Formats: sequence, structure tokens, C-alpha cells
Amino acid sequence: MTTPLPTFPEFYRAVNDRDPFPWQDRLARDVAANESWPDEIGVPTGMGKTACLEIAIWWLASQADRTPEERTAPTRIWWVVNRRLLVDSTAEQAERLAKKLDAFRNSSSSEGNKTPDSDALAMVAERLCSLSAGRGEPPLKVISLRGGIASRTPTDPSCPTVILCTLPMYGSRLLFRGYGSSLRAVDAAMAGTDSLVLLDEAHLAPHLRSLTGALGECMPGVQPLLNSQRSTATVVTLTATGDPASKSRFDLDDDDQRHGVIRQRLDATKRLDLEVKESGDIARHLVDGTIRLMDEASRPASFLVFANTPKTARQVFNRLEKQAKTRKSKKTSIPMDPPQLLTGLTREQEAECIRKHIVDPDHGMAATRSATTPRERHLVVVATQTLEVGADLDAEYLITEACGVRALTQRLGRLNRLGNYADARALYIHLPPGKRRGGKEKTETVWPVYGEEPAGVLQRLKQCPATPDGMINLSPRRVADVLGPPGDAPGRAPEVLPGILWEWVKTTTPPEGEAPVEPYFSGIASPQYTVSVIWRVHVPEPGRRLWPRAKDREAVDIAINELKAVLNDDEIIHRLGSDSVTMEPLIGKAELRPGDRIVLPTDRGLLDNFGWDADATGPVVDVSLAGQGLPLDEKAIKRLCDIDLTSEIKKVLGTEDDEIDEMDESEKHQAIIDILKAIRAVETPQGWDPVEWSDFTNSLKPEIMESRREVARLKVGRPQPEGETPIGDFDENSLVASLHHPDPTLATLDGHGQAVGDQSRMVAEQVGLPAGLCEVVRFAACLHDIGKADRRFQLWLDPEDTNGVAMAKSDTPRHRWEAMRIRSGWPRGGRHEDLSARLVLAWLQQQPDWGTPIERDLLVHLVISHHGKGRPIVPPAADGTGERVRGVVAGVAVEASADLARIDWDQPARFRRLNDYFGPWGLALLEAIVIRSDHAVSGSMNGRRGSWK
Repeated sequence: MTTPLPTFPEFYRAVNDRDPFPWQDRLARDVAANESWPDEIGVPTGMGKTACLEIAIWWLASQADRTPEERTAPTRIWWVVNRRLLVDSTAEQAERLAKKLDAFRNSSSSEGNKTPDSDALAMVAERLCSLSAGRGEPPLKVISLRGGIASRTPTDPSCPTVILCTLPMYGSRLLFRGYGSSLRAVDAAMAGTDSLVLLDEAHLAPHLRSLTGALGECMPGVQPLLNSQRSTATVVTLTATGDPASKSRFDLDDDDQRHGVIRQRLDATKRLDLEVKESGDIARHLVDGTIRLMDEASRPASFLVFANTPKTARQVFNRLEKQAKTRKSKKTSIPMDPPQLLTGLTREQEAECIRKHIVDPDHGMAATRSATTPRERHLVVVATQTLEVGADLDAEYLITEACGVRALTQRLGRLNRLGNYADARALYIHLPPGKRRGGKEKTETVWPVYGEEPAGVLQRLKQCPATPDGMINLSPRRVADVLGPPGDAPGRAPEVLPGILWEWVKTTTPPEGEAPVEPYFSGIASPQYTVSVIWRVHVPEPGRRLWPRAKDREAVDIAINELKAVLNDDEIIHRLGSDSVTMEPLIGKAELRPGDRIVLPTDRGLLDNFGWDADATGPVVDVSLAGQGLPLDEKAIKRLCDIDLTSEIKKVLGTEDDEIDEMDESEKHQAIIDILKAIRAVETPQGWDPVEWSDFTNSLKPEIMESRREVARLKVGRPQPEGETPIGDFDENSLVASLHHPDPTLATLDGHGQAVGDQSRMVAEQVGLPAGLCEVVRFAACLHDIGKADRRFQLWLDPEDTNGVAMAKSDTPRHRWEAMRIRSGWPRGGRHEDLSARLVLAWLQQQPDWGTPIERDLLVHLVISHHGKGRPIVPPAADGTGERVRGVVAGVAVEASADLARIDWDQPARFRRLNDYFGPWGLALLEAIVIRSDHAVSGSMNGRRGSWK
């Protein structure tokens, strides 16, 4: 590597068009010099903690000239928060950085067009690109995991990646139970190895940091694959309120205190008015306080209202909505925009609308908005804790109900964040907990979310000397002294025992009654048991596929108890399987499990423009349809358009008892035209934007797409890509869009194996595996598909034997795939990797001197697990054939039984030995290299970016 490295200030300036703060530059230099991060970054809120992303990326680039074995900077950077954020400046910042780096990689600008900034970006981009095995990869990938459905995951363990997600999304992946994950071992490897975990506001997730240490104690004697810094995940907490248990803490120093901008923010006016209420409705108190501040304001201003629960926030929002209409009719009052609601229980489509409103450069509340820009109306945003972290907002007025020290510190961080509003003011409303009935009426002593801590906060606020106007000065410089140390108790988390971890590692056949993972990263007192909910006009029956495939953008994570509370006792629930595509048998609400993916019909309601609402009864927009097509199902069209097209659909598709005669093609075509006319004549359905509805209906074509196990649908002109192809029981990864590739040998069994072997070796070397393991990984990758040589599988791929050689891929249309399987005789659910492993075992029997015992085990396991099975067994299929499968391994002819009903009962012991030797995450990393290399090579044939373009 000869590309020079810019200094961190040069890189930061190129990205952000301003110089870093002193603490940011100092932290970058400390991390590079010490080759490690402090346990805790303790700078106050509003001081630019998201720069830790730039520091981590710059540090990674700084080590690009080292050998992979010598690198200490992790390849993946996880930004983990406790809640899903609607306004996430961190995600936006990461995506902006990735786009800038991609724009400047391999920059060939002439000397006259070059600038110091472009040079700095080009140098970092080139260095990052050199780390990836895939030469077509961008310098930096950015992935946001939203909701419990993950449609995107890191595709290459060697590729520099930023992953932004919630605590449950990271914690469940770390413990081999990834929400929305179809390849749990791969996601566990991405979370548990070669990763820097930046835990934003650690007080919201106190158990995760201790969990990572406890997991190491469950693996005595494990042989680390990488060096000590990268074999595991490094957790760094970012917090404005501090953790006394931290071994090392990074804070502001004298240089920061003298910096003009930091000094202005530390001394920003934050005058707090304390109101103590003895009784009443907290929602009403918050609304009254907001109205009073609006009336006292001399000009239109921004108001941020914090509630402790989504229920309270919704009540405040509903009342302020009415207030907005009332003020509009009054001539004496400053009008207000319709209020905005942020609870974290919102789909991405609605979130984008809310985000657009509150970050509007003229009327919004973004910190980047000029304080001198006048407003025409008041802006009011009602929020829960979702805005305590990750939201770069700057309000002029703050209204909040009683909360804990950490929460109040964070909420104040959104008031006069940059110190530009001299009259900024906060209203803190303390209301004792209400009454409840538990046999007899009694007074509660704890608050929702914050326990008993608000009582202590009240006493500290009362003891604080007030300013002449009766306010309390809570500027960032004084807030810690006034409020004192946090009084929240993190509670306990269960102890991780080796036996429990071993049960989680069994991802192919999870044991019944296994320990749930949530308490281990969320604590026993308040584990985050959630389910993901999506809304569709077409809800398939069990065994059929959901179309289009579920995406995280349409999911909302709901507390499992809250969902159960609104469902009827006899209500039938549709649940997605682990592949995020196939519907499972119907269940009742008592059978709901944490991490489930639930599909609700759009006419069930429970969602409005501001997210989850248990009282909402109106239809929900199916956000999956745009750019995909229209399901030809009478119930679906009735839900969407409120029209009955049953007879027309029957003319097009026929019925189970009546097949359409070829002579009726003209009638069939006319029925399709009639359906299109009827759909286009419908007025814009509730919730749809008129322009979007018009674009959607006009995009529909009079062409039918039919696929086995999926709903028939009308095509659209240019369908949007649905994302990664799921890897299911029918081995659909063997399908490619076209076999017309510049290198046609990639579709053959030998060519595909060689390509995946070469890719795997490059990834393994770039990651930094020992040379011996790199060779085992390469060899396993070369052999991973040799079981496809089975006569039946070859008939499935190529019934006419048009190529004359054994194939690994087929370009057969997906809707014909199942029918071809049946004709070929390949059993439903049969796993070709099981046959591949049998051929490898047959070869090993003839090669008693090849490799060490652990290398022999690893070779077999990497072959048998390359579709996520074999952990610890491969499920059998109904077969019973007496045929043999034959192949060639390293020039030696081998054969084995082709009966897929047989189970390799040696695999569980083999799997256990490998886990004991490499550790669960080390073995998962080895699997991930083979699996993701297979995906990269297969993806290149489908036109996706990859190493083999």
C-alpha cells in the first residue's frame, strides 16, 4: 500500500466542511497510538459524538498498509441504539460519508481540479477498497437494520461496513437468534467478530457490555482465528451521563473548554421551570403547559414535548391536534402547524414524511436550521425516548414529564442545542404515580420506565438555587452538578452458562423450551420482547409465499404484550417462517413468540400516519405494492380498492375445479383489461398519495405473472428489485437471471466451485486467517456443490441436458422451478449439501494422511453448512432411493449413497468439536466466508455488484 494517509483533521474536514473539535482530533490520535478505544466516550450531548464513526473509519484506513494478520482496527462498525430512531442523524451521516468516498475512489481528476479535500477522500477511499476481497465493492458499505425483518446484511466479511441497528437487532444476532435473520450463523459472525460496537447512550443498554465479557468465559481454550483485538467484538459506550464502572473514560479537556463553539454549547441557556402537580392527568398537564408556553412566546417558535410512554404521547398529540385547529380560527393567537408525533413505532414510509417535516430548513427543528430564520407558525413535536439519542434537533422550548437523571440530561440536550436561543426555556412537570387496583386501591411508588428515580430528581431540583426569575439553570456545564449521579438501577441479567450458549448455537434445530435471548442483553426486569408487524392487502395461506418479500422498511416492532392486548382471543394470526417468505401454520395470540414476524391484513387497522395506534380502525397502506405489481386476489383487491372483481379474476385465473380452455384466451385478455379499467377508475384509496396512486395504477400492465406457491399478479413496467433472493428449502440460490455470462463456465459445477473457492481464499486472506485455514476454506468452497452431480438434481437444473456437462446453476424461470423439481424426482426439502459432504467424507476415507483431525472436521462442516444447515444436523427428506451420487475430489473418483432420508449422526459430534476448538463465533466466521463467497459469485451472474462482474 503506497497511498498516503491524510491526517484525521484533513479527512474530517473533507467530509464535514469544517474542522474537528479538539476532543475529536485527540480521540483519533489516541486510538491510533494505543491501537484501542477507551471503554467510554463521556462528552456531553450536542458535542458531535457521531464523529466516532469517522474516527473508526479513518483508523481502519490507516492500517490498510499492514498485513491482515497485523491489523487491529475492526472491519465492521456497529452503531447500536436502544430504540429504533425516526430521525437518525447518525445513519444520514454514515450514508453521506459512504457516498463521498465512493465518488472519489480511484479518482482520476487532473491536477488542476484536485483539492486537499478531494485528495483526502480519494486516499481514504483507495485504502478502504484495498481491504476488500471483492474488487467491485465500494469503499464503505452502510446498512440500516430497521424493524425485526432484515432485508440487508453484510455480504463480505472483508468489506468495511457500518451497520446501524437497535439493541435487539444486534443482541439477538450476537446470540445466534437474529431477528429477521435467515442465516443466523453468518449474522452472528458479523456481530461477534472483527467488530467495533459503538453503543450510543449506554444507560439504555447496561447489560450488553457485560454480556460480551461473559460470553468469553463460556469458551475456555478456544483458538482465536484473528488477533486478540479482532477475534471478538469491542464494545465502546457513548454517554453524556457517565458510568462509574468504566475502566477508562474519555472526556473533554482544557483545550475543549477554551474552544469557542464548545464553550457556547456548554453555556447554552436552558432555564427550567419546575411544576409539581398533586393529581390529574399527565397528558392534560403536558398539553396545558405547552399551550401556556406557546401563548407566552413573543414569536413563532419550536416546542418539543417529551412523554414517557407511547400511550401518553398519543394522548398529548391528539389533544394538541385539536388545539392546532382551534388556534387557526383565533386571530389573537400565533397559529401552529399540525403537531408531529414520534414514538419509534412507525414504518419507514410514514417516518420519512415526519422527518421531512421536522428537518425542513425553514420550518423544521433541525440543529442545522439558522436561528435567525423567522417562522410563520409554531412547530410542536411530541416524542417519547426515541428522540433522546441520535436526533440532531434544536428546540426553543421543552416540555417534559418527570423522568430519570439520564433521560432529563438527554432531553435537555435537544433544547437550545447549539446555544443560539437566549430565551430558551424548559418546563418540567412532576406528577406522582397514579393509583391502581390490586385487591384494594393503593398509591403507586414507581413511575413507568423510570421506577423511583423521578422522586430523587425532584428533590435535587428543589434544592438547586433558582435564578432571579425563579428558573433553574441547567446548561450542559451545570446539569451534572445539579442533578447529581443517576439513581437508576440497571437491574440484573441472567448468567450466561456454557450449556445455554450451546443451545443457542444450534441454529438448524433450535431446541424446544430454550432460554430466550432478550433478558441477556435487556435485563430480567424489562426484557424487550417484541414482534415485527407488517400490513398487506394479500395475506397468503399457510405454506404459500408472501409476495413481495417482506422488507424492514414496512415493519414496526411492537411489544408482544401490547399486540396481544389488541388482538381478539379467537383472532387468527398469520406468521412468517424463518426464511421471511413462507407462511407458517395459523396461530392464536397465546402462541406468539418474541421475534415473530406477523402479517396483518390492511383492513385490520392499528396504524395511522404517525405509527402504531391501538385505536386506529382505518385501512393501512400496503407499502410493498409500489413498483412490484397487483395481487390478483379478490380479497386483496377488495381491501385495496373496495370493489368486487371476483368474476373477472375467475375469468383470468380459472378455479380449482375449472380450467380455462385455450379457446378463451380473448375472453381472458378482455377480463384483464376490465380489471385494469376498474382499478384505474377507483378514487385514491385512503392513505395513498394521489400522485403515487396514479403512478402505481398506470404502471400496471395487462400481463399476468404466475408462480407456484405465490399469488398471481399483474406485472408492472419496470419492477423494483426485491432485494436478496431468499435461500430456502428449494435451493433457489441455484437460480440465476441468465446463463449468458462473459465466463459461461461459472454456471458449470466445476467452474462455479472453482470460482467460489478462489473468492473464499481471497476473503480468508484479507480477513487475516492463518495460511493453513485459508487453504481448508478454499478447498471446502471448491467442493460445496459437488452433491449437485446427483442425477436427479442435474435433471432439475437442465432437463434437456443442453450443456452436456454437470451444471451448478439454472436460468429456468422461478415459477417453473417447483414443477421441474417434481419431474426430476428430487425430493421436497432435499439438501444437495448433504450429498456434497458424503462425497467429501468418502474422499477423506481414501486420504487418511490429509490434514489434522480438526481440519478434516472443518472441511466436512464447511461443505455441509453452506446453506446454514448442519448445525448440528441436516434435516432428512422423504426419499429412499437406492441410487448413488458420484463425483471427483482432487482428481479422485468417489461415490456415496444418494438417499436423502439418511442422517449423518456423526455431524453433531463434529459440530461440537469445532465449536470447542474455534469457538462459536470463530466457526461461524469460517462458515460466513464460504457462504458469502458463494453468494458473491452467484450474485455476479444476476448482475449484482461483486468480485466476479
